Amino acid sequence: MNYTILLLCSLICINLNGQNKVFAKEIVKTLTSEDYAGRGYVNDGHNKAANYIAEKFKELGLEGFDSDYKQEFQIDVNTFNGNSDVKIDGKLMYAGVDFIVDPSCPSVKGKYDLVWLNPKIVGNTNKMMKFSSKDFKNSFLIIDKTGITDSTQLNFLNGMLYNPFKAKGIVLVQNEKFTWGISKRQHNYPILYIKKNLISFSNKKIELNIDATLKQGEITQNVLGYVKGTEKPDSFIVFSAHYDHIGMLGEDAIFPGANDNASGTSMIIDLARHYALPENKPKTSILFIAFGAEEVGLLGSKFYVQKPYFPLEKILFQINTDIMGTGDDGITMVNATKNPDIYQAFKKINDKKQYLKRIKKRGQAANSDHHPFDKKGVKAIFLYTMGGSKAYHDIYDTGENLTLSKYNEVFQLITDFIEEYK
Repeated sequence: MNYTILLLCSLICINLNGQNKVFAKEIVKTLTSEDYAGRGYVNDGHNKAANYIAEKFKELGLEGFDSDYKQEFQIDVNTFNGNSDVKIDGKLMYAGVDFIVDPSCPSVKGKYDLVWLNPKIVGNTNKMMKFSSKDFKNSFLIIDKTGITDSTQLNFLNGMLYNPFKAKGIVLVQNEKFTWGISKRQHNYPILYIKKNLISFSNKKIELNIDATLKQGEITQNVLGYVKGTEKPDSFIVFSAHYDHIGMLGEDAIFPGANDNASGTSMIIDLARHYALPENKPKTSILFIAFGAEEVGLLGSKFYVQKPYFPLEKILFQINTDIMGTGDDGITMVNATKNPDIYQAFKKINDKKQYLKRIKKRGQAANSDHHPFDKKGVKAIFLYTMGGSKAYHDIYDTGENLTLSKYNEVFQLITDFIEEYK
């Protein structure tokens, strides 16, 4: 009879652990759907995502500092919410696949000459003089740095990105996959990135119709909820992740942001679900923060540490989760060298339970929402998974392509750490 009970308990535990991944997949599926428009700053994507997370916090019974769980703040952000048409000699290019624009790109419409910038003119005074004497106001300079190893030539080409010849715009040729981002400002000239195999010396014309809007004072928000501790309600552990992503380039190219960072967002919602259960109530209060505007420069977390809802000294430590979608090669802990006690505790658990291949130690880095807390003296770490999907800040970072291969193991590692900490 005892063996039967033990077996049933084991099966229940396995089932519950399996539910974490199922739950996470649903969160990721929702946050990466077309309706959320890449959780950026067009088509109300960031607000839809925030509303969804706030509703999840409410369903779980989390307490809030405000009735809607939101902390609003303002940002400036450059957006591309209209046309994004590019043609080379009449051939249509596809946004996100064939080309991307610099995040600071302004609107541009028209048909222009293509002028190739030959790096071999460096050091040749006559050729440089002849080239620089041209009128480039109706031309796009094409800069191709691929395969160039000469440092003088590379420095010259890099300098040309600042557009000293006052060209209408710049085309930068590249072999690498496209990685996009967000800017808080606009340049006064456009820069485009085009795949090397799609453009050649024989091409003469580029035709563009790109709509860019610099939104100033755009209102966005952090989403916060907490579970009150049973013994230390005024002390807090913080779980955080950013929910925003880079949105859309035009009407067709969506950057879904599954791994970065619908996966990390699902982790903190899942942890909130866990600790909201009566049998898992923590002794210390746990705050869950879904940050907005991380992709714009950690603006949500920077705003929070300037306007915290309680003294930062009350935070025992922060665990920030970003890129939780794989884990085949383990996880990395940023700020591990600064917080060796936390690192050693995680490593001890993992060595015993063998959840992951390894926990890689890394020093301080300003690469996610742990950093503003760290700068304010809060003990803060940032966890991200390694291996598996290479999709990042591109159109291929979809929910369908995300394995969540070690999601359950990372979840268990974190909860084991919290249990030992208690």
